[in-house]
Amino acid sequence: MFNYLIESSVCLFLFYSVYFLFLRHDTFFQRNRFYLLASSFLAVTIPLLEFELTPAASEKTIVVTLENISVGATQVGQTLDTVTNAFSIGTILLTVYLVMMFLMMLRFGWRMFRLVRIIRRSEVKVRMDYKLIHTEGKLPTFSFMRYLFWDNTKELTPNERTKIINHELTHIRDLHSWDVMYMELIKIIFWFNPIIYLYDRSLKYHHEFIADAAVLKETSVKDYGKLLVQSLFKQMGLQLTHNFNQIEIKKRLAMMEKLRSPGYKFLKIFLLFPLMAIMLFTFSNSTPKVISMDQGDDSYRFAGIEGGLGLFYKRLSKELRYPIESRRKGIEGRVFVNFKIKPDGSLTQFKILKGLDEACDKEAIRAIKAVDVNWLPAKMDGAIIGQKLTIPVMFSLTKTKIKSNIQ
Repeated sequence: MFNYLIESSVCLFLFYSVYFLFLRHDTFFQRNRFYLLASSFLAVTIPLLEFELTPAASEKTIVVTLENISVGATQVGQTLDTVTNAFSIGTILLTVYLVMMFLMMLRFGWRMFRLVRIIRRSEVKVRMDYKLIHTEGKLPTFSFMRYLFWDNTKELTPNERTKIINHELTHIRDLHSWDVMYMELIKIIFWFNPIIYLYDRSLKYHHEFIADAAVLKETSVKDYGKLLVQSLFKQMGLQLTHNFNQIEIKKRLAMMEKLRSPGYKFLKIFLLFPLMAIMLFTFSNSTPKVISMDQGDDSYRFAGIEGGLGLFYKRLSKELRYPIESRRKGIEGRVFVNFKIKPDGSLTQFKILKGLDEACDKEAIRAIKAVDVNWLPAKMDGAIIGQKLTIPVMFSLTKTKIKSNIQ
């Protein structure tokens, strides 16, 4: 879990850096909205993706992936006091994360409950593409989903009323509330990451810029800016909503008066694609396919071990140790160790196909090398050949058993 959170946070930082450095000052508000939504989604999904990066094996080398073997939290090469201390730190970090996540979920649920309660207790007037609720001065003007909450106690001219309604209707028609809901859910998972709050704020800015731009199609910047400055709508704690005066007026006025960005600058959105490719290459990798050792044919014999693979797994489980620093940091997951069994039965070409951290990767390779067994090379059409094996080694902070169907 911690690896995923760290990798996703790095992705969020890099994606937002591109927005901050190259996109935020442009007047392509819908493009920037799309970038913020798409990049945040990619940042939280890329570390979960797995795909093949390496070419197929050569003609004379057969690649086989064995079943998992797991090393549990109690298998560490340290004193009991050290192990208990490391376990406590990892447990405390996980507990704090889950408690804060739960509190964020309660916060989100409470806000949703308040909005639903307001809607159910109010008289709803259905219009063509929205639903109108008069707040009678108890709440400011704001929009949420298809609902427009209107403070009908404010003295406004028909022209001013039209401008404000058009502003809020733009939020409704463009489905901005769904953006806000999505960002709230991301904040529940990444509550600890300040970048996600920058994402949230920037997205709301662009919601307002989009709504302002829609109003400016029918009025002047001067008249609309005057309305913004003079508006005295009350503020409210329903952060899931769009309030006419919610975002800083200074930023909105500055963006309204800014000259439209040249068309070629729109193409900067394509910066997303090379950055996405880098993220995929860095944080994603393939999970090798597990192949049972009996999936051969009459012309091929898999490599084996004197005494059977069960003996190898038994001895490997005794040899594996959970690196204490990795446990202290709460790192867990699978390390895929790949190596080759040469025709003479010796092992070579050890490498990590997909790892966790340096300590776990080194421990997985060390343990496999240390197992005292005699490997039997593979045969194909009567000739002894090399064979590559991949062994997934699972480092788990919970108590686990060896997972293998090999007897």
